[in-house]
Amino acid sequence: MPHDLDTTPLQHTIRQHNAFAEFSAEALDRLIEGSSIVAFAPDEILVRQGADSDAAFFILEGEVEVIAESSFGAVPLARLPARSLIGDIGVLANLPRTATLRAIGPVNVLRIGRDGLLQAGRDHPGLLISVIGQLGQRLGAVNKAVGFYTNALAALERQDFDPAILDTLLNPVPELVDFAQTFRRMAEQIILRRRQHDEMASASIIQRAMLPRETAMEEFAGKADIHAEMRPAREVGGDFYDVLRLDERRVGISVGDVCGKGVPASLFMAITQTVARLVVRQELDLASAMARANLLLCADNVSSMFATLFYAILDLETGELTYCNCGHNPPLLVRGDGSIEMLTNTGIALAMFDEAPYSSRTTRLEPGDRLFLYSDGITEAHNEDKALFGDDRLKATIRMAASLPGRQAIDSIIAAVDEFAGDAPQFDDITCLSLHFLPAN
Repeated sequence: MPHDLDTTPLQHTIRQHNAFAEFSAEALDRLIEGSSIVAFAPDEILVRQGADSDAAFFILEGEVEVIAESSFGAVPLARLPARSLIGDIGVLANLPRTATLRAIGPVNVLRIGRDGLLQAGRDHPGLLISVIGQLGQRLGAVNKAVGFYTNALAALERQDFDPAILDTLLNPVPELVDFAQTFRRMAEQIILRRRQHDEMASASIIQRAMLPRETAMEEFAGKADIHAEMRPAREVGGDFYDVLRLDERRVGISVGDVCGKGVPASLFMAITQTVARLVVRQELDLASAMARANLLLCADNVSSMFATLFYAILDLETGELTYCNCGHNPPLLVRGDGSIEMLTNTGIALAMFDEAPYSSRTTRLEPGDRLFLYSDGITEAHNEDKALFGDDRLKATIRMAASLPGRQAIDSIIAAVDEFAGDAPQFDDITCLSLHFLPAN
């Protein structure tokens, strides 16, 4: 610092800090003369964490951000305004820098070298007392904060977190302003996601309730062994299946897949399943029932969603199977001799065009024949190499499962898909329905 510089304004600024309040003008002059004023541009680093503590900094103008460097990235801890003394503890205790300092905007500091600060401490014990006092206050504040955050995290874990605690974070200790704000955002997100998870869990329960119960499939025992499983990729999905007794001789079976995933798909799934149940009970002709379902689903379909659907009606006495395939994956009919037939499309997906034509086809099941309905979550399941499970692998799996009871057959198919996928995440809903037409007693 030049000797002929008038240091009076600078002395006045420095003396506003408690550590220098008792310094005489001559003592401050000596401190200033042995120091230097350094300017930093916005975002410029004053010191790096881990570096030698060779100087303390008195912030004359501007604001400095304190950042903790970790293996997971930089963590903002606090913002220090003008008239703050930083780096003093590291200098006095001869410790490495415990944090990185970054200029938030233009910053001017008085850089006080180690020798100058140590000499000032020897000449003015009040400086050391002030530093120790501030250190004690910081430790006390940090201890309280650690206790507070520990209890808050425990409450979050126990799921009895009181949202009123968040109000306490509006006025944190200055040293933990950024940390408190980060913790508050984290807690709010945890509470929000937990609430969303609870809502999704409720939606999943409701969706499961829309599917037929096991007892509804067991009532056909002796004539047909029917079993189905649906495993959504998320809490709720767009796949569905149905088993519906229409009269003493006929049973309706279906598997469908709504475009999309999550809550919107699950809502449209519920509508589609309800509409399908309604029309097949009211229409004698299955093709007419699907055409009417399509009209109902097209009405006010502002979300432009659609659903593929395979619907079949089986006469339990004769084995006659009438079906409509509305853009769905073709079910596989395994005959008693091991041959496989595919029940291909008879129309496009529902809710795409209100005047779309639909037709039906009829085949006959012989005692011992097995019908497998499935969604594209099976054939399009992929492994870590992005290879697809595919139609050929499904046919081979179904041939091996054809002799098993319905539940075991479905379990073996899904297990084969899981084994193929390995650690690759499930991308789409997985649904499969097995119908075994039993020989007459």
